[in-house]
Amino acid sequence: MKAIFNREFNSYFTSMLGYVFLSIFLMLTGFLFYLMNIKALNSSMKYMFGILINWALFLLPLLTMRLFTEDRRMKTDQLLLTAPITIKDIVFGKFFAAFGVFLTGMLITLIFPVILSFLGSLPVAETISCYVGFILLCSVILAVGAFMSSITENQIIAAVATYGVLVLMLLMGSMSTYIGNEFIVKVMLWLSPIQRFNDFTLGILNIESIVYYLSLAGLFLFFTVMSFERRRLR
Repeated sequence: MKAIFNREFNSYFTSMLGYVFLSIFLMLTGFLFYLMNIKALNSSMKYMFGILINWALFLLPLLTMRLFTEDRRMKTDQLLLTAPITIKDIVFGKFFAAFGVFLTGMLITLIFPVILSFLGSLPVAETISCYVGFILLCSVILAVGAFMSSITENQIIAAVATYGVLVLMLLMGSMSTYIGNEFIVKVMLWLSPIQRFNDFTLGILNIESIVYYLSLAGLFLFFTVMSFERRRLR
């Protein structure tokens, strides 16, 4: 898995995609930090993350749309499938490479709470929970993108399919307000990844929500492994 991770992680910065993603991500987070915290004289970062979630839904598929489609297009996936490594090593190596690029951007943003700690009273518990919740939510987004990339050889189709699933996730919480059935509303709110992030903005590290995010990411990675297994059997 380490070899796959190194290969994929390095490819993000040999193709400029990693630099483009990090540039857009850091400019966006920097702008939101200035607007929501510095200009507003607010030490809470939950408002910044609340807006950043919507942008993450559209930015993160840039990292996953080529994860598996590029190998299928270049026919190098046959080399991976016949190499002395497991399907799980391939899938998790590629996933963690994309996650590593995203996490690099998140590590750079840690300068924001440091700045706030010097300017005022930083709500430490709330800030930590916001970071944890946002990283977990983005791991789900990346897992969805990885799966969509594994079932097609076209990057555009992979990105559009990922956006479709993510928009459905985004709208799941808001659509529940138009449904009269109380049970269905509760189910939709329970399933909504966006809705679950609200607990983290309150400074609560909800174990149920953490397990939910990890399980959902694991489910889509499992689907990705099964997609690869099916192609290998063919």
